[in-house]
Amino acid sequence: MYLKHLELKNFRNYRKLTLDFSEQVNIIYGKNAQGKTNLLESIALLCLGKPVRAKKDFDLIKWEEEYCFCRGYFQESDYDLQIEIGIGTKEKRIKVNGQIVKNNSIFGRIPIVVFSPDDLQIVKGAPQLRRDFIDVYLAQIDPNYRFVYYAFYKVLQQRNRLLKQGFVNPEELDAWNEQLVEKGTKVIRYRISLINEVKPFIAEAQHVISGAKEDLDLEYLSFNGQKLPEDEEVIKNAFGEELQNLKGTELRRGVTLVGPHRDDLRLIINQKIELKNFGSQGQQRTAALALKLGLIEKIKEARGLNPLILLDDVMSEFDDQRKQHLLQLLISSSQTFLTSTSKQDFPINNQHTIFFLVEQGEIDHVQY
Repeated sequence: MYLKHLELKNFRNYRKLTLDFSEQVNIIYGKNAQGKTNLLESIALLCLGKPVRAKKDFDLIKWEEEYCFCRGYFQESDYDLQIEIGIGTKEKRIKVNGQIVKNNSIFGRIPIVVFSPDDLQIVKGAPQLRRDFIDVYLAQIDPNYRFVYYAFYKVLQQRNRLLKQGFVNPEELDAWNEQLVEKGTKVIRYRISLINEVKPFIAEAQHVISGAKEDLDLEYLSFNGQKLPEDEEVIKNAFGEELQNLKGTELRRGVTLVGPHRDDLRLIINQKIELKNFGSQGQQRTAALALKLGLIEKIKEARGLNPLILLDDVMSEFDDQRKQHLLQLLISSSQTFLTSTSKQDFPINNQHTIFFLVEQGEIDHVQY
């Protein structure tokens, strides 16, 4: 799947824009605050149906305008797909091939992998960010996962309400415990399965970008730091035991303290360095990127589609060697969009690469 053509109107700092893209590598460069990231955000919006940076849809509308509009023409082999999104101050409308669809219906239809400077926090930030990373891409790989997680989340909310009441009927708590274990076990098994399947791809991406200097390993940690196998019975038993161990503490604090909403992902370099606390900035940044790039092969395998790759300002803190290794990895991959302040960050020149110079919300010329 690739994006052939893009049209924007009143989107962020773009009043009107029409672009055609390369099927392989598209490099968007220019000074800061010119609109490079905004261009990537419009592409992500068409794939996900929601903004990746803005908190609200209407934040995407150009200042002093009443609406914005995005249209993308996508192609996979001989299959064409047109997606339109119009956003007003009070209304949002999405069309697929001219037909109005529900706002949440296009998520995952066109798989996409997005990297931004903020993604460094996946490695060095709170566990919630690593859980969100897993969940977002699981939902793209297997659309059923969204329903699996939502079923667990509803039970979690109900159980927390019960715990907050102060006095809890033991039989009622047992009933919610049973449902929490059942629904939560499915979420954990999905996550462990994903990590096991993508681990070799992520390790290979880290190996390539680092110039064969770094090996990256992932460990999914559940129930107070336990490493569990991909076995529902083992997970259920461990879940039930931990609920019993924490029963008194949960009743005192009025909140559920064990489950997939408390799990974490540990990243280790060269079998000894835990990246979150001891990795260098370069290692952490490479790992954050490797996490995203390693998912590409899994998405291809699961969906039969090449995901779009959006990399925002990925070159800024890499040395020349890592830049070169990354570009070699990307050129043979899916359709890729990269931004940078300098064209010199990309020492490539072939018929499959297009350079776009962005200046004050306008793209004046395209360089091949």
